[in-house]
Amino acid sequence: MNLLGAILALPVGAVVGSFAVTAGLRWARGEQALSGRSRCDGCATPLGYGATVPIVSYVRLGGACACCRAPIHRGHFVGEVLGAVLAMVSVATLPIGSALAAAALGLVLIAAAAADAVVRRLPDLASLAVAILGVGLSLLRGPEAVLAGLVAGVLTGGALLLLRRGFAARRGDPGLGLGDVKLAIALALWLGAATPWAVALAGLFGLLQVRVAKPADGRIAFGPVLAASGWVVGLALQAGLFGDLIP
Repeated sequence: MNLLGAILALPVGAVVGSFAVTAGLRWARGEQALSGRSRCDGCATPLGYGATVPIVSYVRLGGACACCRAPIHRGHFVGEVLGAVLAMVSVATLPIGSALAAAALGLVLIAAAAADAVVRRLPDLASLAVAILGVGLSLLRGPEAVLAGLVAGVLTGGALLLLRRGFAARRGDPGLGLGDVKLAIALALWLGAATPWAVALAGLFGLLQVRVAKPADGRIAFGPVLAASGWVVGLALQAGLFGDLIP
């Protein structure tokens, strides 16, 4: 375990996690996602460095803007914590090249999940980035892993599209968004034969979320649970925790 590297990765992950959530929320609002100064979502006041220190600023300000006291979206705090954790875990468990790619993929997933949580729609650009990074991580495991990922992507896409058609025919509602299908395919390029584990885990978390949150329409944003499950299973796969069972 690279203990020093993991400790140093914490603040870096928090900073990039903050940027990832901001990008996702801006995309959801139809704004320029990757550029522009940080500002309050309520009064649009530009934020100085003291108000943008990850995690610390949110806690110090009590989750509200210092100028207008409008609530700061909790996604910022969650993204900063998740960014710190996934950066630390990646560096602690993987060689540096794999760790950087896995952390980058995780940060893209944070941005996508933030957008989906707000508007129930996943950015295609995020899924494309996940696919590219996923193929890169598969290459680090060997050509057989890339082939397994391609097969898993085709099978996952086909199965989920058939599932959507079946739900639409029976209930008049496909139940699963096309953005979710695209993200699942992108993750499958990384996960290969481990894809069913991620999909099953996401389904379980989704059912638990429905039971706990009890949304009025009975539906949830599936992107966040799919992103979390995919990244956790992918990290375990990249770290070799599946042994020889999955390449």
